[in-house]
Amino acid sequence: MAHVAGLFTRGVLLVSATAVFSSCAVLERRAEEKRLEAARAEALAAHSAWRSGHGWKSKTYRNEPVLAAATPENCRVEIALSEQRGLLLVDGQIAMDFPVATGKSSHPTPPGEYTVLGKQKDYSSNLYGKIVDVTGTVLVSDADTTRDVPAEGATFEGAKMPYWMRLTNTGVGMHVGYVPGHPASHGCIRLKRETAVFLFGLLKIGTPVVVADHAAALEDDGPKTR
Repeated sequence: MAHVAGLFTRGVLLVSATAVFSSCAVLERRAEEKRLEAARAEALAAHSAWRSGHGWKSKTYRNEPVLAAATPENCRVEIALSEQRGLLLVDGQIAMDFPVATGKSSHPTPPGEYTVLGKQKDYSSNLYGKIVDVTGTVLVSDADTTRDVPAEGATFEGAKMPYWMRLTNTGVGMHVGYVPGHPASHGCIRLKRETAVFLFGLLKIGTPVVVADHAAALEDDGPKTR
C-alpha cells in the first residue's frame, strides 16, 4: 500500500508540475503578445506622424530601431496598388514605407498573396525589352516577345531588372526600375535602387508578399494622404 501511495503522490506531483509549466508558458505567451501589440501601436503612431508631413509620397520612411530587429524570418511585405507604396513589416511593425511603380492599365500587377520564389542580382527579362540591329540602333524600344519578332540580323535585348525577386512563374517580381509616382511597369513591382538592394539582402525565399488595393497594416490607422 505504501508503494502504491508513493506512486500516486509522485503522479500528482508530476501532473501539478506539468500544469505549472503549462500555465507559465501561457502567461509568457500572453506577455509577448502584449509586448508586440504595444510595439506595433508605437511603430504605427511613428509612421502616421511621418505621413502627416508634406511630400511623403516621393520619400522613403525608415524606422531604424524596428529595422535593427529585422531578420529574414520576421519580415513580410505589403504592396498598396492604390497608393503606389510598399511596406516592410517586421514582426507586424511598420519598418519601411517606400514608393513603387506597379503595372500600367495594359499590364496590371495582379493582386494576391505571394512569396519570394527566387532571387537574382543580375537579371534580364525574357518577355520585355528592345530590338536592336547589328550596329546597336534601337528598332523597337518597347518590344514584347509575344508579338515582336526581330528581323534578320536584329536581336532582342531583355530589359535589365537588377536585384530581381520573383513572385510568380509568369514574370511578376520586384526589382530596380524607374519609379515615376504612378503605375508604369509591365506588371512587375519597380523599386528605387536603394530599396531594392536593401530588400534583396534581407528577404529570403519564402518571404510573404501581399499585393492589394490597400495595405492591410494601415486599415485601422487610416493616415491622411497628401
